[in-house]
Amino acid sequence: MTSVVVFILFFLYLSIEIQGHVQLLDSDSWRLSNSNGSITGIVRVPGGIYTDLRINGVLTEDPLYRYNDLKYRWVSVNDWNYSTTFNVKLSCSKNVTKYILVFDGIDTYGNVYLNKKFIGSTNNMFVKYDFPINEYLESGENVLDVIIKSPVGIANKYFNESEYPIPPLCVPKEYHGECHVNYLRKMQSSFGWDWGPAFPSMGIWKSVKLIMLRETILEDIKIDVATVNSSHWLLKSDTYMKCYQEVVKGSIRLSLNVDNNTKFINERDCCNEICTNDEIHIVVELYVPKTKIKLWWPNGYGEQKLYNLKVEFISRISTQTKTIKIGFRTAELIQELVDKNNVEKGLSFYFKINDVPIFAKGTNYIPSSVFPEQMNNMETIENLLSSARNTHMNMIRVWGGGVYESDEFYKICDKYGIMIWQDIMFACGMYPAHKSFLNLVKVEVKQQIRRLQYHPSIVLWAGNNENEAALRGNWYGTEKNYSTFARDYVKLYAETIREVVINEDKTRNYVLSSPSNGLDSEKENYIAKNPYSALYGDVHYYNYVVNSWKSTFYPWTRFASEYGYQSLPSYQTLKKALNEKDLSKLLSPALIHRQHLPVGYILMLLQIKMNVPVPKRPSISDYIFLSQVVQAKAIKTQTEWYRKNRNTLLKDGKGLTMGALYWQLNDVWQAPTWSSIDYDGCWKMLHYSAMEFFAPVIVVPELSMKNLTIHIVSDLLTNLKVQIKIEIYQWSSIKPLNTYLSKNINLEKNSASYIVNENFVEWIINKTLKCGSNSDEISKNCFLHTMLYFTNGTELSPSNYLFPNSFINISGYQTPIISISKIEQRNNYEVMVELQSTGLGLFVWLNVINTEGYFNENGFIMINMTKSLIFKSKNNISMNSFSVEINHLGIYFKT
Repeated sequence: MTSVVVFILFFLYLSIEIQGHVQLLDSDSWRLSNSNGSITGIVRVPGGIYTDLRINGVLTEDPLYRYNDLKYRWVSVNDWNYSTTFNVKLSCSKNVTKYILVFDGIDTYGNVYLNKKFIGSTNNMFVKYDFPINEYLESGENVLDVIIKSPVGIANKYFNESEYPIPPLCVPKEYHGECHVNYLRKMQSSFGWDWGPAFPSMGIWKSVKLIMLRETILEDIKIDVATVNSSHWLLKSDTYMKCYQEVVKGSIRLSLNVDNNTKFINERDCCNEICTNDEIHIVVELYVPKTKIKLWWPNGYGEQKLYNLKVEFISRISTQTKTIKIGFRTAELIQELVDKNNVEKGLSFYFKINDVPIFAKGTNYIPSSVFPEQMNNMETIENLLSSARNTHMNMIRVWGGGVYESDEFYKICDKYGIMIWQDIMFACGMYPAHKSFLNLVKVEVKQQIRRLQYHPSIVLWAGNNENEAALRGNWYGTEKNYSTFARDYVKLYAETIREVVINEDKTRNYVLSSPSNGLDSEKENYIAKNPYSALYGDVHYYNYVVNSWKSTFYPWTRFASEYGYQSLPSYQTLKKALNEKDLSKLLSPALIHRQHLPVGYILMLLQIKMNVPVPKRPSISDYIFLSQVVQAKAIKTQTEWYRKNRNTLLKDGKGLTMGALYWQLNDVWQAPTWSSIDYDGCWKMLHYSAMEFFAPVIVVPELSMKNLTIHIVSDLLTNLKVQIKIEIYQWSSIKPLNTYLSKNINLEKNSASYIVNENFVEWIINKTLKCGSNSDEISKNCFLHTMLYFTNGTELSPSNYLFPNSFINISGYQTPIISISKIEQRNNYEVMVELQSTGLGLFVWLNVINTEGYFNENGFIMINMTKSLIFKSKNNISMNSFSVEINHLGIYFKT
């Protein structure tokens, strides 16, 4: 059995205050020009080239409109100069001996000049740069220039100079992208991806500041906690300070605020500390009674308690303060033998928080914009993360082809109890492993871990996205030079990144890749022969040619960290980026341009035609609705499969699934993608479905080998007594033929219970003869509706359904008339909508025009003649503009 380190982390929100010593150079008065001066403008920093040029009218249209990803490609092959002036009165700065120019983020290859003198260069989008400028600074006005070079040009230059070509040599032609982004340390998806356009970004995308000081900068704090006895925690803070003198004098004070205004304080002198490698490291310890602390829990398992902590560096000259919040929790990635008597059955792979096994429910997060300067839009981030929380998610995987997200992103995840699987920013390719590249990576990973280590939401570091699978699977032709690329892989992810992670964060686990076999991959020199093994680690699963509504095809995996199907976004979202001609048919040139998955529309149509009726002359609105129906049902089927198998261990070792993270939460443009929330923030039917399939308690009915099987899955931490109710419906009637009510069931906490296993045909015939006398008749004529109740009759979980056949094969269905019988405003932010129907409504979809928000339920099966729904908005709702459209699958049976 492999050993697992149990750890307890304190985590922090960071904000630094250096009293009187920081001059922000962020402003809207920077000057921009291209290399020959033919284009000029006034721009804001932080910013980015596409936004800058759009604001200045150089780009006359929205970059995301129609074919502008190609039309505006010229931007990324130019070099751009950003310039500003700032004033410093050196004669008034008697207490200042050091002047440091700090760039929190430059994208990506820049040369920096102060008063026309070169002070340094940048080559990593993910790194903070600081340049000592005493010898270049002048009293009075100073001129700062940052010349940013074309990332496309730099990528090609590095490729041409490379000792050997590092694949992939380019993105697929369907991406309409650029090549060789894997040579650069910048957002990999900016050169094009299967869900987004190529906009090779450039700019000063984070803050710029001038730091004036005489001594030391308080920079980073790492916190570790150990149990010293049954009554106390030992909080140990590792404080890192950047120093610009040989010896540092002062003290570090740690102050923890808990409930009832109780404070715990400790202070340590750091007199005559020697500055080593431009920094000093001070440890301060603090004992905290356990009785004063509440634990931090993932969403759905308890509250997310956070506490105020203040860290101060106090010197003779000044006081520097970091105001932070901390959360207490234990976290483990459990990789243990599933059968101690048979090692061939493999290892578990799941997260345990505060000693409780957690089934990870959630999704994958891509950047919220293809333009880095727009990624920190707090309204967008809040909407996305609150939408995850509101659908019972407890984990998000921050995908490795984007960026390390902003501090605010992780703060919100801390607040909402959303655990983070954090990829290091490498994805879908091989990478250089020469010394200069590895040194770049070391600095990047060290900086990012020190910045992010404090957040309770982060539970895992992962080295890359899909690179182990790509190398072993010969995705990019690596087979011919396998030994070289395997050597480079180990150098980068094991010998470099892994070592930095271990040195910088001993409180979390690290896996080299996703998917991977975890500890078993490490035994195979970090590259497993089959990285998709069902007996170890995590799996990514995509299969677009089988029937996605049948669980038969889904893997028995320990942890499903990626899986998905495409759908189109809403019509109102599409029409903001395309014109009427573009939206006249699915295969218009503009819509084909936006489909980056090779033969993506063919695969989408295949999935639709397998399961739902399609009109003879479908409009784009028809395809939008039908693609969203198929996507929602497919991901629901797959997620329920994973959740119900959390306790199942097959004889061959498969099973014990403990995670389901579908691909993907969000979008960067208006296009067919795998997202559940489109670019404008509209919930697709999948996201509404997630509210049900991620609910704390669910019923999963299924046809398995001609048997009716039913599981009840509970994430609750208490045992319950429940009853299950099953209604049998004929497609021709809104009234059930018969109802079955079970005896009391003892539902075990935090587990999946197997409660029914009956021959389906015999079970139905025993309850009613109206469905038919054989399997074919019954599957066409009838379906089941399941409900779960407490024994006192209170409903416990969302309804669920078992449809024995695809909707193209059902018999007797009568298309209902569904209409709105009442619309009533309950308050400024909520509207009640009441529906009435003449029959069974399939995937009833309400689309609200001109008002942002979401319903408490949508895309539902309507089995009652009336139904009331609540629409919620963050903004005041005007009933004068509130309009609702209704769509449902029934109308497609007429055509």
